Amino acid sequence: MIIHETENKREAFRYNPTPPDALTIHFMGKSMDLLDISAGGVSFKNQGFAKGERDRITLALRDPDLKPGQILSIVIKILDIDAQDICHCIVEDPNEEQTEAIHRFLLVKQKKEIIRNRAK
Repeated sequence: MIIHETENKREAFRYNPTPPDALTIHFMGKSMDLLDISAGGVSFKNQGFAKGERDRITLALRDPDLKPGQILSIVIKILDIDAQDICHCIVEDPNEEQTEAIHRFLLVKQKKEIIRNRAK
C-alpha cells in the first residue's frame, strides 16, 4: 500500500488499486486512475485541478469476492493538493447505501492484503 506524504492524511485503511484492478474515474472531464481509496475519500494525480473543485463521478467497485459489484454515482471534492501534486478528496454527503458499498469493497480488499502479508 502506498502512503502519500501530506498533512491531510485520511484516518482509515487505504486501498491502492493497481492494474489490472485499477479504479478509473472521470473528474472534471478528465480520465484518471485512483491512487487510493478509503472509506472517506480518494486520491489521484493532479491534472490542473484546484483545491475546492468538486464533481460527480461514477465509481465501479468490483472484486471477484464481492458479487455483485457496485457502481456508485458520488460527488467528490478536492480538500488538498500536496507537494507531490496529489489531489486528496472526500466523498461529499454519501448516502447509507454508498457508504456501505465502499466499506464492503474495502473490507474485501483489506482481508486480501492481510492474507497476502501473512504469506510473506
